[in-house]
Amino acid sequence: MSYLLRILPLTLSVPLFLTLSLPALAQPELENRNTTLPESIIFQENFEPPGNGKPEDTSGAGSRDGLRCSPDEQPIRPLMPKRNYGLTLQEHPPIFVYLPKTSAKQVVLAFRDETGESYERAFLPINARTGIVSFTLPNEKPPLEVGKNYQWSLAIVCGETVQPDDPIFRGWVQRVARTPEAEIELRQKSAIEQVAWYGANGYWYDMLLAMVQAKQMHPDDVNLTKLWEEVLESAGLSAIASDAKMSAS
Repeated sequence: MSYLLRILPLTLSVPLFLTLSLPALAQPELENRNTTLPESIIFQENFEPPGNGKPEDTSGAGSRDGLRCSPDEQPIRPLMPKRNYGLTLQEHPPIFVYLPKTSAKQVVLAFRDETGESYERAFLPINARTGIVSFTLPNEKPPLEVGKNYQWSLAIVCGETVQPDDPIFRGWVQRVARTPEAEIELRQKSAIEQVAWYGANGYWYDMLLAMVQAKQMHPDDVNLTKLWEEVLESAGLSAIASDAKMSAS
Protein backbone atom coordinates (compact mmCIF):
# COMPACT_ATOMS: atom_id res chain seq x y z
CA MET A 1 0.00 0.00 0.00
CA SER A 2 1.28 3.47 -0.76
CA TYR A 3 0.20 7.05 -0.30
CA LEU A 4 0.80 9.69 -2.96
CA LEU A 5 1.36 13.09 -1.42
CA ARG A 6 1.03 15.76 -4.08
CA ILE A 7 2.56 19.18 -3.61
CA LEU A 8 0.26 22.07 -4.40
CA PRO A 9 1.31 25.69 -4.88
CA LEU A 10 0.61 28.04 -1.97
CA THR A 11 0.15 31.78 -1.95
CA LEU A 12 0.33 32.09 1.85
CA SER A 13 3.11 30.86 4.09
CA VAL A 14 1.80 28.96 7.12
CA PRO A 15 4.72 28.43 9.52
CA LEU A 16 4.73 25.25 11.60
CA PHE A 17 6.39 25.08 14.99
CA LEU A 18 8.77 22.10 15.24
CA THR A 19 10.29 21.80 18.71
CA LEU A 20 12.66 18.85 18.96
CA SER A 21 16.27 17.81 19.22
CA LEU A 22 17.16 15.14 16.69
CA PRO A 23 20.18 13.11 15.58
CA ALA A 24 21.60 14.05 12.20
CA LEU A 25 21.02 11.98 9.10
CA ALA A 26 23.30 11.88 6.09
CA GLN A 27 23.26 15.44 4.81
CA PRO A 28 24.39 16.68 1.36
CA GLU A 29 26.34 19.84 0.66
CA LEU A 30 23.38 22.21 0.66
CA GLU A 31 25.13 25.35 -0.51
CA ASN A 32 25.33 24.12 -4.09
CA ARG A 33 22.39 21.76 -4.08
CA ASN A 34 19.06 22.26 -5.78
CA THR A 35 16.45 22.00 -3.03
CA THR A 36 13.45 22.17 -5.33
CA LEU A 37 10.67 19.93 -4.14
CA PRO A 38 9.89 16.82 -6.17
CA GLU A 39 6.48 16.66 -7.78
CA SER A 40 5.26 14.11 -5.24
CA ILE A 41 6.28 12.10 -2.21
CA ILE A 42 5.22 8.48 -2.01
CA PHE A 43 5.17 6.65 1.31
CA GLN A 44 5.27 2.92 0.66
CA GLU A 45 3.99 0.79 3.54
CA ASN A 46 6.02 -2.33 2.87
CA PHE A 47 6.48 -3.48 6.46
CA GLU A 48 4.60 -6.62 7.48
CA PRO A 49 3.61 -6.67 11.17
CA PRO A 50 4.09 -9.81 13.26
CA GLY A 51 1.25 -12.20 14.06
CA ASN A 52 -2.18 -12.36 12.51
CA GLY A 53 -4.38 -9.43 11.65
CA LYS A 54 -3.54 -5.75 11.75
CA PRO A 55 -1.56 -4.16 14.59
CA GLU A 56 -3.25 -2.37 17.45
CA ASP A 57 -4.15 1.18 16.62
CA THR A 58 -2.46 4.12 18.30
CA SER A 59 -5.51 5.20 20.29
CA GLY A 60 -4.75 5.88 23.90
CA ALA A 61 -6.15 3.84 26.75
CA GLY A 62 -7.49 5.07 30.06
CA SER A 63 -10.49 6.81 31.57
CA ARG A 64 -9.24 10.29 30.64
CA ASP A 65 -10.46 9.39 27.09
CA GLY A 66 -6.96 8.19 26.31
CA LEU A 67 -5.80 11.37 24.60
CA ARG A 68 -5.12 13.96 27.31
CA CYS A 69 -4.44 14.39 31.01
CA SER A 70 -7.47 16.57 31.75
CA PRO A 71 -10.67 17.61 29.93
CA ASP A 72 -9.47 21.20 29.47
CA GLU A 73 -6.40 20.09 27.48
CA GLN A 74 -6.25 19.43 23.76
CA PRO A 75 -5.82 15.80 22.56
CA ILE A 76 -2.35 14.33 22.10
CA ARG A 77 -1.94 12.56 18.77
CA PRO A 78 0.77 10.14 17.59
CA LEU A 79 2.16 10.58 14.09
CA MET A 80 1.82 7.20 12.42
CA PRO A 81 0.68 5.96 9.00
CA LYS A 82 -2.81 4.49 8.80
CA ARG A 83 -1.58 0.91 9.06
CA ASN A 84 0.39 1.88 12.17
CA TYR A 85 3.86 0.59 11.33
CA GLY A 86 6.96 1.58 9.42
CA LEU A 87 10.61 0.87 8.84
CA THR A 88 13.67 2.70 10.15
CA LEU A 89 17.41 2.82 9.62
CA GLN A 90 17.92 4.32 13.07
CA GLU A 91 19.28 2.38 16.04
CA HIS A 92 16.94 4.42 18.22
CA PRO A 93 14.09 5.68 16.02
CA PRO A 94 12.34 8.90 17.04
CA ILE A 95 8.68 8.58 18.00
CA PHE A 96 6.74 11.64 16.86
CA VAL A 97 3.59 13.01 18.48
CA TYR A 98 1.55 16.16 18.31
CA LEU A 99 1.80 17.47 21.87
CA PRO A 100 -0.33 20.47 22.80
CA LYS A 101 0.16 22.23 26.12
CA THR A 102 -0.17 19.62 28.87
CA SER A 103 0.22 19.33 32.62
CA ALA A 104 2.35 16.19 32.12
CA LYS A 105 6.05 16.58 32.85
CA GLN A 106 7.41 13.34 31.41
CA VAL A 107 6.69 10.30 29.25
CA VAL A 108 7.71 6.66 29.31
CA LEU A 109 8.95 5.30 25.99
CA ALA A 110 9.12 1.49 25.90
CA PHE A 111 9.79 -1.17 23.28
CA ARG A 112 8.65 -4.82 23.29
CA ASP A 113 9.73 -7.58 20.95
CA GLU A 114 7.39 -9.76 18.88
CA THR A 115 6.76 -12.12 21.81
CA GLY A 116 5.61 -9.25 24.00
CA GLU A 117 8.73 -9.33 26.17
CA SER A 118 10.00 -5.96 27.36
CA TYR A 119 13.08 -4.91 25.40
CA GLU A 120 13.94 -1.47 26.75
CA ARG A 121 12.29 1.62 28.22
CA ALA A 122 13.16 5.08 29.53
CA PHE A 123 11.54 8.00 31.36
CA LEU A 124 11.98 11.12 29.22
CA PRO A 125 11.24 14.76 30.14
CA ILE A 126 8.77 16.85 28.16
CA ASN A 127 10.49 20.11 29.15
CA ALA A 128 7.40 22.19 28.34
CA ARG A 129 7.73 21.42 24.62
CA THR A 130 4.63 21.73 22.45
CA GLY A 131 3.80 21.14 18.81
CA ILE A 132 5.31 18.32 16.76
CA VAL A 133 7.86 16.74 19.11
CA SER A 134 9.80 13.50 19.20
CA PHE A 135 11.00 11.14 21.91
CA THR A 136 13.96 8.81 21.48
CA LEU A 137 15.66 6.28 23.71
CA PRO A 138 19.01 7.55 25.07
CA ASN A 139 22.09 6.47 23.15
CA GLU A 140 23.31 4.34 26.05
CA LYS A 141 20.25 2.09 25.69
CA PRO A 142 20.66 -1.06 23.54
CA PRO A 143 19.79 -0.37 19.87
CA LEU A 144 16.95 -2.12 18.13
CA GLU A 145 18.18 -5.26 16.42
CA VAL A 146 18.17 -5.35 12.64
CA GLY A 147 15.34 -7.34 11.08
CA LYS A 148 13.27 -7.66 14.24
CA ASN A 149 9.80 -6.25 14.82
CA TYR A 150 9.14 -4.09 17.87
CA GLN A 151 6.03 -2.56 19.34
CA TRP A 152 6.70 0.79 20.94
CA SER A 153 4.51 2.43 23.52
CA LEU A 154 4.55 6.03 24.67
CA ALA A 155 2.84 6.68 28.01
CA ILE A 156 2.09 10.26 29.03
CA VAL A 157 2.70 10.50 32.78
CA CYS A 158 -0.02 12.86 33.98
CA GLY A 159 0.98 12.84 37.66
CA GLU A 160 4.04 12.03 39.70
CA THR A 161 3.92 8.32 38.78
CA VAL A 162 2.49 6.22 35.96
CA GLN A 163 -1.20 5.44 36.44
CA PRO A 164 -3.48 2.94 34.61
CA ASP A 165 -5.59 5.74 33.13
CA ASP A 166 -2.67 7.74 31.73
CA PRO A 167 -2.78 8.20 27.93
CA ILE A 168 -0.70 5.61 26.10
CA PHE A 169 -0.02 5.27 22.38
CA ARG A 170 1.43 2.33 20.44
CA GLY A 171 2.91 1.54 17.05
CA TRP A 172 5.20 -0.92 15.28
CA VAL A 173 8.70 -0.50 13.88
CA GLN A 174 11.31 -2.67 12.21
CA ARG A 175 14.95 -1.65 11.92
CA VAL A 176 16.61 -2.25 8.55
CA ALA A 177 20.38 -2.50 8.06
CA ARG A 178 22.12 0.42 6.42
CA THR A 179 23.92 -0.51 3.21
CA PRO A 180 26.90 1.31 1.66
CA GLU A 181 24.90 1.74 -1.54
CA ALA A 182 22.03 3.44 0.30
CA GLU A 183 24.43 5.70 2.20
CA ILE A 184 26.08 6.83 -1.03
CA GLU A 185 22.71 7.39 -2.68
CA LEU A 186 21.46 9.48 0.26
CA ARG A 187 24.57 11.65 0.35
CA GLN A 188 24.00 12.56 -3.28
CA LYS A 189 20.49 13.82 -2.59
CA SER A 190 19.24 17.15 -1.36
CA ALA A 191 17.37 17.31 1.94
CA ILE A 192 13.99 17.16 0.20
CA GLU A 193 15.11 14.34 -2.09
CA GLN A 194 16.05 12.38 1.01
CA VAL A 195 12.50 12.80 2.30
CA ALA A 196 11.19 11.33 -0.97
CA TRP A 197 13.66 8.42 -0.82
CA TYR A 198 12.70 7.49 2.73
CA GLY A 199 9.02 7.63 1.89
CA ALA A 200 9.38 5.55 -1.27
CA ASN A 201 11.18 2.84 0.70
CA GLY A 202 8.77 2.70 3.64
CA TYR A 203 11.01 4.42 6.21
CA TRP A 204 8.28 6.32 8.03
CA TYR A 205 10.30 7.39 11.06
CA ASP A 206 13.27 8.51 8.96
CA MET A 207 10.97 10.33 6.53
CA LEU A 208 9.51 12.42 9.36
CA LEU A 209 12.97 13.06 10.78
CA ALA A 210 14.33 14.18 7.41
CA MET A 211 11.27 16.35 6.81
CA VAL A 212 11.66 18.11 10.16
CA GLN A 213 15.35 18.72 9.48
CA ALA A 214 14.51 20.11 6.05
CA LYS A 215 11.93 22.39 7.64
CA GLN A 216 14.51 23.63 10.12
CA MET A 217 16.91 24.45 7.27
CA HIS A 218 14.21 26.06 5.11
CA PRO A 219 11.63 27.48 7.58
CA ASP A 220 10.04 29.81 5.03
CA ASP A 221 9.57 27.27 2.25
CA VAL A 222 5.81 27.32 1.69
CA ASN A 223 5.90 24.20 -0.48
CA LEU A 224 7.66 22.29 2.28
CA THR A 225 5.01 23.46 4.73
CA LYS A 226 2.33 22.18 2.36
CA LEU A 227 4.14 18.86 2.00
CA TRP A 228 4.23 18.47 5.78
CA GLU A 229 0.48 19.08 5.92
CA GLU A 230 -0.05 16.48 3.18
CA VAL A 231 1.90 13.90 5.19
CA LEU A 232 -0.26 14.53 8.24
CA GLU A 233 -3.43 14.29 6.21
CA SER A 234 -2.30 11.05 4.54
CA ALA A 235 -1.95 9.51 8.00
CA GLY A 236 -5.48 10.55 8.92
CA LEU A 237 -4.23 13.41 11.08
CA SER A 238 -5.91 16.37 9.41
CA ALA A 239 -6.89 17.71 12.83
CA ILE A 240 -3.23 18.06 13.71
CA ALA A 241 -2.52 20.04 10.55
CA SER A 242 -5.43 22.32 11.40
CA ASP A 243 -4.25 22.78 14.99
CA ALA A 244 -0.73 23.55 13.79
CA LYS A 245 -2.03 26.28 11.52
CA MET A 246 -4.08 27.83 14.30
CA SER A 247 -1.18 27.75 16.77
CA ALA A 248 0.98 29.57 14.23
CA SER A 249 -1.51 32.32 13.54
